[in-house]
Amino acid sequence: MTSRAPLVSVLTPTFNQSEFIGECISSVIAQSYPNWEQIVIDDSSTDTTEDVVRRCTDRRVHFHRQPHAGILALASTYNRALRESRGDLVAILEGDDFWAPEKLDLLVPKFNDPSVVLAYGRAGIVTGAKVTRTTIPDARFARRFGRPALFNDPPGAAARAMLRVGYPFAFPCAVVIRRAALDAIGGFQAVAGLGAMDYPTFLELALVGRFAYVDRVVAYWRRHPGSGSWSTHEPAIRSASAFADSFVQKHSRMLGLSPGEARAVNAAARRRVQRAAFNTGRNLLLQRRWREAQNSFLRAVRSPYPPILLGGLVGYAASALKIDIEGLMRAVGRTSFGPERTAKR
Repeated sequence: MTSRAPLVSVLTPTFNQSEFIGECISSVIAQSYPNWEQIVIDDSSTDTTEDVVRRCTDRRVHFHRQPHAGILALASTYNRALRESRGDLVAILEGDDFWAPEKLDLLVPKFNDPSVVLAYGRAGIVTGAKVTRTTIPDARFARRFGRPALFNDPPGAAARAMLRVGYPFAFPCAVVIRRAALDAIGGFQAVAGLGAMDYPTFLELALVGRFAYVDRVVAYWRRHPGSGSWSTHEPAIRSASAFADSFVQKHSRMLGLSPGEARAVNAAARRRVQRAAFNTGRNLLLQRRWREAQNSFLRAVRSPYPPILLGGLVGYAASALKIDIEGLMRAVGRTSFGPERTAKR
């Protein structure tokens, strides 16, 4: 990367986001860094998303419509956008998210260091019209894993941290990636059953080079009924955990994991799957779908982790007896039953 201002390709997949896509595009146009292009891929929206995008007169914004592929093909949609793009750097901005005006100005200069393959900052979570909190990487992440994970120095350190917690270190909207590094790993990574590309893609990039971290909020992830987080969805967690297991086996030497550390990573992945099974059962119990809840709690009671095991046993009994256990917990002053919740992303 030279001192010239490199072109940044902003990849924006969207589907039925007419309410938000205008603010998304406006936040790119408002960047203090001028050398960018935005590639909007519309997954055959049935609302007025296309109309909103086409009203934009900035020639740096390019619109493409594709046959509906769905959330499970999100990596393929990103790779379509990548093929349409020309930039040396690649940024991610889904159609319901938006950026701080200085995002690119803060992150692009980090690529003057040729060893950096990814630069990122913090993200704010937006609920309604309010920024409710800022998130990954938060203080707990930094305290637990420290500077090596935040900066992926040495390469592989961030991958080890992600494998332990089971989610990416940053929201995609807060990231810029060196295109050559993305090409080197074969583009955005697809995992069957996982409607996200960030976790597998960031794991692979963590083996290629260093990261640069800016301790500023550079992007905003919007929480709304149509948004989603795979980190609490049982089938997606199963897919992500299976990918993590294969990733450890494939790259054990590069990761530098001892046999004990590899076992700890695998145990943490199994625990996340079992906790997700418990959460699925709990949601089904709330809906009084007793038999389905029983099946989910049966998956949870396989856990050797006592809080999940106990919660699964209680949930199984409640679903077998068709008892509103949540109502009982509220009656005795508890908000719910079961193990502590996972960290959300």
